[in-house]
Amino acid sequence: MGVGTVLTRFSLGLSVLNAAMALANARRFRGLPAAASPTSGPVVVCVPARDEGPRIGDLIADLRAQRGVPGLRVFVYDDCSRDDTVERARTAIAGDDRITLVSGTATPPPPGWTGKAWALHRLTETLPPTETHLCFVDADVRLGPDALARAVREFAMLDEVGTRRSPGLLSVWPQQLSGSPAETLIQPLLSWSWFALLPLVVTERHLRPSTAIANGQFLLTTRSRHSRIGGHRAVAGSLTDDLDLARAYRQAGFTTQVRGGHDDIRCRMYGGAGELRSGYRRWLATEVGGTGGAVVVAGLALAGYVWPVAALATASRRSAAAALALAAGSRLAARAHEAGRITPTDVVSSVGHPAAMAVTAALLVDSARLTRSGSLRWKGRPVGRSGNEDVHPEAL
Repeated sequence: MGVGTVLTRFSLGLSVLNAAMALANARRFRGLPAAASPTSGPVVVCVPARDEGPRIGDLIADLRAQRGVPGLRVFVYDDCSRDDTVERARTAIAGDDRITLVSGTATPPPPGWTGKAWALHRLTETLPPTETHLCFVDADVRLGPDALARAVREFAMLDEVGTRRSPGLLSVWPQQLSGSPAETLIQPLLSWSWFALLPLVVTERHLRPSTAIANGQFLLTTRSRHSRIGGHRAVAGSLTDDLDLARAYRQAGFTTQVRGGHDDIRCRMYGGAGELRSGYRRWLATEVGGTGGAVVVAGLALAGYVWPVAALATASRRSAAAALALAAGSRLAARAHEAGRITPTDVVSSVGHPAAMAVTAALLVDSARLTRSGSLRWKGRPVGRSGNEDVHPEAL
């Protein structure tokens, strides 16, 4: 049996697994409930912002328009922005006393902290450790008017189940928006990476940290449980703070859950190919365990999802075609549950899955190389470490 045949069988087996996992998760994955009544008690929203001038006003407007949250308080933390974030935030707040703009200019992130973790630590450390609902929202997120009420209701429903393990963190997965071909090709991999690989029926019933799923664009917890894990000190230097935060909750004995938010929550994570490339390079190697993990995952991506394209010209063309079709199908299933629908663009993007995986493999290797050399930068700050010198990664 030749190497090509082995690779084709490997890719077909992997794609069968992805399709089966996506089918199983499609039966279990659900969105947020309708908000039956206004929330009770305070709901505190924390927004870290660095150089978010073009976006921050839209998010603040969305937060001001929230319905069914009479106890709403919002804190926007300006992380030493170099653009007009502060001016646009003040204009959008327009005297609304529920929203406070906090300046971080005098207290930049200390050594060992990322900008985002430091911002959220500063906003939460002075809150009383009560059952206040605590929501972390990225500045590039857009919210429907019922987003907060529906998320808080879902968290309360999880608390009412009465199991021996209390919910610690609810991650509401936004619909990922794109405005360029590169984003359309790559961004669906965010949801596909867990939807086609991790069974929700297992991951949400057990506390194994390695199977935690989270998206830091919209996270909900309570102040007391956040305090129990040590707050954002637990993820002070993490470039994948959302996943590490979920792992910290699981290590403390809390469950973590993921729900779909396409009706209420949307996010355009990057603005074009250049920003996407820079953004992924800064954290991708960290997510898979560093240089060794990046090389292994890049190799698996090429062997499992890119090789079948070449195999179409061999005697194993039927197996290769089946592998490509199943991989595209699992990606479409993930996208359907993330976005709530499938568009012709999504179909074309799914056919490009091998190209997306090739690009991801290159980004993984590039991320590992630049992280080791200490050359990565994002929003004017170095990312990672250079020698023994502490540096301060960006607000994600």
